[in-house]
Amino acid sequence: MKNILILSNFEPHSINATTYAMHFFSGQSCHFYFLNIVKVWEYTTDNLITASEDETLYDTILSSSKTKLDTKIAFLKETYTHEDYTFTDLLDYDVFTDAVKQAVKNHDIDCIIMGSNGQSNFIEKIFGSHSTRVIRKVNCPVFIIPENYVYEPIHNALLVLDKDTTYTTHVFDKAFKIIDRKTTRVSVLRLSSSEPLYQKEEMHQIEKDFDQNNIPYFHLSQHTENKGKQLQVVDEVLKTDINIVRTSPTSFTSRILKNTGIDDLILKIEKPTIFLKN
Repeated sequence: MKNILILSNFEPHSINATTYAMHFFSGQSCHFYFLNIVKVWEYTTDNLITASEDETLYDTILSSSKTKLDTKIAFLKETYTHEDYTFTDLLDYDVFTDAVKQAVKNHDIDCIIMGSNGQSNFIEKIFGSHSTRVIRKVNCPVFIIPENYVYEPIHNALLVLDKDTTYTTHVFDKAFKIIDRKTTRVSVLRLSSSEPLYQKEEMHQIEKDFDQNNIPYFHLSQHTENKGKQLQVVDEVLKTDINIVRTSPTSFTSRILKNTGIDDLILKIEKPTIFLKN
């Protein structure tokens, strides 16, 4: 059975990601954990003062989210009775990434699913959006579903590497637990100005893992502006159904001084994308 963590904030992009997941894992045995992380700072002192003496902190802050999750899970149970799905709700008011890490550890999560609404602001450019923070800080595959994307069967996958990452079977095995490599045709895109010395060996391993010869290979300079837009073009040409991106660790300082491209990819992607951490 797969253990899938879906981050749920009840927004349209989150609801769409849930719908996508229900279709994507159809026919498989899955336990879905729905995690809602309450922003405690949204509750003012007045909210807490006006709460009755009998109400605990849980009642005051989490009860509304608990009700919404219960309603959501009841709907999913009724809608997907034909599937081998089970559901559990999780509530937390911890630091966002800490709450996700804890859920991944406690429930042996195979994959995190998040919806993306393609929006950003100044704070997110400095500290990263929820999506980028989870990708950078949580050691688990993160599956980003673009807002309004409607599920389509997976036939073509694009592996995205950069100058600092290589294809290794043990890292991509995490993605193979999510997609069926036996029925998926793969292409490779490298974000690098030059080809790595190990390219032949790398491509040989990819061909072996996917049982596919003459795999299409493309590269873009890591200095290319608007990497997300360029990825859109490649996806369109190759008729990609899913992107698989291997990421590398980046420091807070380097994020400010130099765009790593991950944020841009998330904001611009039009296809579901799995991010794998080194």
